[in-house]
Amino acid sequence: MFRIHHSREGNAQPRPLMRIRYADEWVGILVLATFGLFVFAIVEAGVLRDWLTPAGKLHFNLPESGIAGLAVGNDIELMGIRVGSIRSVKINPHGNMYAVADIDPQFEPYIRKDSHAVIRRRFVVAGASYIELERGRGQKLDWEFAELPATVEPNPADMITKTIGDIRAGLMPALRNADQIMADLAKVTGTIRDGKGSVGGLVMDDSLLRHADATIVTLQHSIDQLKPIERQIAGVLAQADGTMRNVRHSSEDLRKATPRLQDTMTNLDEASAQLPALLTQAQATANSLKRLTDQLRGLWILGGSGNGGKAKTHRLPPSEIRP
Repeated sequence: MFRIHHSREGNAQPRPLMRIRYADEWVGILVLATFGLFVFAIVEAGVLRDWLTPAGKLHFNLPESGIAGLAVGNDIELMGIRVGSIRSVKINPHGNMYAVADIDPQFEPYIRKDSHAVIRRRFVVAGASYIELERGRGQKLDWEFAELPATVEPNPADMITKTIGDIRAGLMPALRNADQIMADLAKVTGTIRDGKGSVGGLVMDDSLLRHADATIVTLQHSIDQLKPIERQIAGVLAQADGTMRNVRHSSEDLRKATPRLQDTMTNLDEASAQLPALLTQAQATANSLKRLTDQLRGLWILGGSGNGGKAKTHRLPPSEIRP
């Protein structure tokens, strides 16, 4: 880069043959570029953001039954978003375990006192553990010392094991009862085979079977005797069916005649109203005929008294006749 020129004189200082212009300026630019790249790396890594906006501290009270593999560096998720990580897991003087987590400040408003913290595994039964927070809507947390109780999600394998245990505990008494029932059934079968008891006597005694066969034959004979009666009953039922059809036709005719019967009753009422007057006239006519016959009987030409006197008559004058 430089060429050294030596002077002919022995005590002369060596001096550069050629000197680069603006060397100091280029060095300054390089230093500034390096410093800018360093600042960009700090901002990109989030170190500066952590300095300016420190993360919130959230304490989780871990259950006494276990922490399900929770370790430092595990994620904290809220609504499916990673909002922090476990910073440390410690034990307090009372022997209870708790975890300290760093929470992104922008998610602090979504974490309230009614938020639930559940320790889960990434792949249900395997994988790294993480804490899932539920969005709260209650009272805000005091982020000077914020804490929430954490619970462990039940392990499906443990639930299956417990279910199998419960099923086994429920089936064992039933199996013992089944063994007892089978033993009793074998005992009863042996008793029947030996011909003991009522059932054994019925099964092993052939006389009862022969008596049953004879009873069946007698019953069949009785059924054969009842067949003619059955045919007679069928004829009677057919006649009854015809009678019912006639009654049905008569009822239909009576239903059709009912309107005309109403008119007949009306005419009969009108005739009944005129009957007293007709009876009075008939009685008056009968009295007149009686008096006429009495007068005719008193005439001498018809063999009456013939005394020439006036016959006594009971005929009423026309003015006294009333209808």
